[in-house]
Amino acid sequence: MTQTPPVRERVGPIRLDEAWSGAILWGARGVGAVSLCVIAILLLYPGIPRSLFHDNWERGAELIALGGAAAGYTLAWRWEGIGSATMLLASAMFGVLAILVDESGAPAVACMAFLLPAALFFLHWQQRRRPFAVAALLAVLAGLVLVGGTGGGRLYDHYLGPTHPESRSARVPVTVVRWIWSGGVTTDGFTVKVRLADRGADPVLLVSESESLDSPIEVPAQTRPGESSDVDTFRATGLSPGTTYHYAVRQGDLVDRGRSGRVTTFPAGAASFTFAFGSCARTGSNGMVWDRIREASPLFMLVTGDFHYENISTNDAAAMRNAYERGLAAPAQQALWLQAPVVYTWDDHDFGGDDSDRTTPAREAVQAVYRDYIPHYELPAGAGEGPIYHAFTVGRVRFIVTDTRSERDPAGNPDGPGKSMVGQAQKDWFKAEVLAAKESAALIVWVNSVPWIAEPEPGADHWGAYATERRELSDFLVANGIDNLVMLSGDAHMLAADDGSNNTFATDGAGPGFPVFHAAALDRRGSVKGGPYSEGAFPGGGQFGLLTITDGGGPEVTVAFSGRDWEGTEVVGYSFTTSLRAPQ
Repeated sequence: MTQTPPVRERVGPIRLDEAWSGAILWGARGVGAVSLCVIAILLLYPGIPRSLFHDNWERGAELIALGGAAAGYTLAWRWEGIGSATMLLASAMFGVLAILVDESGAPAVACMAFLLPAALFFLHWQQRRRPFAVAALLAVLAGLVLVGGTGGGRLYDHYLGPTHPESRSARVPVTVVRWIWSGGVTTDGFTVKVRLADRGADPVLLVSESESLDSPIEVPAQTRPGESSDVDTFRATGLSPGTTYHYAVRQGDLVDRGRSGRVTTFPAGAASFTFAFGSCARTGSNGMVWDRIREASPLFMLVTGDFHYENISTNDAAAMRNAYERGLAAPAQQALWLQAPVVYTWDDHDFGGDDSDRTTPAREAVQAVYRDYIPHYELPAGAGEGPIYHAFTVGRVRFIVTDTRSERDPAGNPDGPGKSMVGQAQKDWFKAEVLAAKESAALIVWVNSVPWIAEPEPGADHWGAYATERRELSDFLVANGIDNLVMLSGDAHMLAADDGSNNTFATDGAGPGFPVFHAAALDRRGSVKGGPYSEGAFPGGGQFGLLTITDGGGPEVTVAFSGRDWEGTEVVGYSFTTSLRAPQ
């Protein structure tokens, strides 16, 4: 006679009746099966989104995590405790991967998809186990969670966390102003953008040569906040060239002296000056690199792209404003912007997402938010929407700032005469600016956010994927004898300098030969992109560049590049001399 195996007594911490016990068991099996099928499909087509870095290990890690979940699910049909623990481990792996993905919650969904059946299997298993056994497995699971959390934190820090020590700059209490910064500086004025703590009474910008704001000029707001904006804009005019002014906002009877700024108007003639430049800062960065830039007392700070890394690829103006807010609220950044006006063009991560181009759905919103939040120069493309290329002059130096995202054709398009990184209108404007500056300026500084020196490479996120247009521009510069040009770039997370010997993209392969300087990453992990560079490439975070123009009014102008780290140590340097093409 066959005996029926005895049913184990229900002694677990949570005891369920037969109906609930069976429902939980089959629920775990059903949810687990569905989760495995859905996540497997996502992995194969269209694929769970990678992180910003698209590292090869990510796909392998996802497959291992999926395999672990499948193994745990299979084990749970016979050994629920071991199976649920294995599924939880796989869930934790997906959770670690999820923290690296900025644009999608798919790995997080995978984490929850396997966490639920693992919890149900555990709930069914525990009801027939002694409390000691349940506690032992819970301790093991807690250890796995602790290890996963620690590993995830370290992985986050490695890829997305600070690259150098945090600044000790004090956070200034908010009274009248949340944040404030200046830009659009000329010989007789500058622009200030402000977000007030309370819209309340109409604000006034006080401008004075005295740090204590004695006998100030009172500047009313040029534009006030509207339905989609909380920003006030001021334009101070009628000022003296080459003069340092202090400014602060007054609202009612309150003057926000904690956020009092300083601007030096540009010189009217030949002059020597130093400015800082850099790109690629994690969102809300508060590293010591900002302190070193501020201590260098630059005439202005030129951001050559990736002011933040939110990678907003939707038409979401509110998210874009929030990304700028986080940077402007960081104490070290606010301290810098109070001492140095900003000049800014974007790159991909602060435009429309990784490797973005004119087809991004974010294009309309980001162009509008730039005009709202950034104190900028007049934009030839006009107000409202459009690319943000612009130009300005300091002394006898003409700066030409290009927008390499708004009009860019997709990198994957076949290279040829019809493929452009800047668009025809901007290209025509650029050529006209260069020709005018050839006769009127001692030096032309071309601000181009992405690597120029690179081998032709289909689909690449640099000029190598737009080699035909690069050759067109190089031929133009050579044909017109433009030999007083230097390029400043970002995007690549490195300091790098080339004396022009690797800049040979004209049809004859002999030019145009102008120097190229890179300065990055302000606060991202290091990487090398493009090249080769005659003076070397030095990847790293907490890095920036200084460019010093020495112009005594004679026919020659000296340009000195100093690429530095967050401690202020020079990593790479290069200098050259150029001559004025025509008498002033």
